[in-house]
Formats: sequence, C-alpha cells, structure tokens
Amino acid sequence: MKKIQYGRTNLRVSQLCLGTGRIGYLSDRASAFEVLDTYVEQGGNFIQATSHAYLPSLECNPEKSESLVGEWLNANSNCREELVVCARIRCPQGASGLELEHSIRAQIELSLKRLGARYLDIVLLDWSTGFFPTYEVMSVLERLSDRGLLRYVGSVGFPCWRIAEWLGRGAQPSRMRLESAHLDGPFTQCCLEELSREHRVSLVVRWPFTDGYEPLFSTARQVFGRTSFQVGMAWLFSKESICSILFSPKLKSQLDSAIEASRASLSSEELSRIEAAYMNCALPPHCPMSGEFLKGDDSAAEAQGGGGLRVC
Repeated sequence: MKKIQYGRTNLRVSQLCLGTGRIGYLSDRASAFEVLDTYVEQGGNFIQATSHAYLPSLECNPEKSESLVGEWLNANSNCREELVVCARIRCPQGASGLELEHSIRAQIELSLKRLGARYLDIVLLDWSTGFFPTYEVMSVLERLSDRGLLRYVGSVGFPCWRIAEWLGRGAQPSRMRLESAHLDGPFTQCCLEELSREHRVSLVVRWPFTDGYEPLFSTARQVFGRTSFQVGMAWLFSKESICSILFSPKLKSQLDSAIEASRASLSSEELSRIEAAYMNCALPPHCPMSGEFLKGDDSAAEAQGGGGLRVC
C-alpha cells in the first residue's frame, strides 16, 4: 500500500487504515489474526484500536478486540516499530485539573494494557459539546508524552473552529499539536480540506459512506460499471487532503475487498463526473464554506489549486 506522511510528523501511514472495532465480534481468534496478518502482508501499517472511548455494543467490544490485537502484537513483536498504532479516548464533561488528568491517563493506560504496548503512536480525542479548556488538555497530554505514553495527538469529530483553536494554541514548540482530523461521518467537510492544505493536518475518513451519497453511487453503477466501493475508494484517494481511509472488517474476505478497491483508479474525466455527482449530495448546513463550494467550477478549482502547504 502507498504510504502518506501523517501531518507534520515523521510517521508515514498506509492509505488504508485498519479499524479493529469488529475484530473478535462473531469471529474467533484465528479469524482476527488472519485479518491482521493479511493487512500487514499487503503493506498496511496503520492500526486504529477501539479503545476505552467506546462502550460495548453489538458490533464493538473494546476489551475483546483490543486484547486480541494485543495478542497479535505480542506474537509479531518484530514488526511493532514499523506499525502506527492509535486509540481513541473521551474526556468527561466538566472535568478539570487532577480529575481530567486522571481520566485521560487511565484510558491511555487501559488501552496500553490491553494492547500489551509501551506507548501509543497517536492518541485520538473524541469531540463532545461539553469540551474542556484546550490548554488544560494540551498540558495533560504533554506530560503524558514526556512519560513516553504517547507520541502524537489527533482529533475525532472536532468542528473546524476547535481544530483551528487547537492549532493556534499549539504554535509553541512545547505544546502538543493536532496532527489529524478523523471524520466519523461522510466526507463532506470542505472547510477541513482548507485546514489540511494550510496547516498540514492529515484527514482520515471512515468507510463506508452514510446517507446522502446516492448520486455518487448511482453514477458509479450506471456510468462506470463498477461497484460504488471501488469508485468511492478511488475518488477519495485522488484527494490530496485525504491521508488514509479507515475500514473495519470482521473477516479476511472483507479486508480483501477493501484492498482490491483501494487499487482502483479513475481517469481525470471520470473523476470530474464523480466530483459533479458529489457536489449534488447534501453538504452539512453547519459547514461555513458550503455556499462557496456550490458556486461553480471556479470555486472548486481555486480550492484545489490554491496556495498553502499540502499533504502529499
């Protein structure tokens, strides 16, 4: 798999990120190991653990999945340094001071215990409406980084204004800086593309797409005679702002399909038609740049070809 630089770090991650949330659910240890073995054999190195941020559900059990990933990491300890392992945490609303630090540290340590690891390459912060003061969280993560528990920080579901605030506070070398924005929903956050270009914040998009993409799927089926999976993957990989696509398979056969789809390619004409179909999809009303992106080809071309730093 092709490797992309992750934010402003020295990490290079594979374009297909393996989500482990479904590993171990309705599958045994052998099936989980088969998924992980296949992913690494095909050149993958970017693994997102379920972590303490998730509650057990029908398709996600953090204790079981992280423990299975930990068993696999222990059995394949020779490749740990080549892997980029991240986990999500969630901070309690209204917490500050020692309570906040204890909560963050406890979640990271629990994830490390399950994974049997000494450190996490990336800690992903889940967004909530009752988010805490940015400088406090940065200070806590900086202290934990000094202890060797984590290397970098990313965000999940953060609105653009919060990412911009974090980037501003992280301008000092002594502060932890956000290196990525992981999108839980469909890729419609055009303002994040701008942040990515200007500040080298990597974007990681979760597959599959959700509601609002029927025009894209219809174009894929009717025009190209390919699956929406193949066309969607090729379209996302064509975007310079996209660092990686998160895919969470249960079985090796599902992972094989994702790897095959990730190798699909589209011509410039095909990409233009897909982009046109994409612009017909509903953009979120809270996106401040949605009106600009709907003006016409000139705005889209300017957004794609404007100045600023780019992820490549």
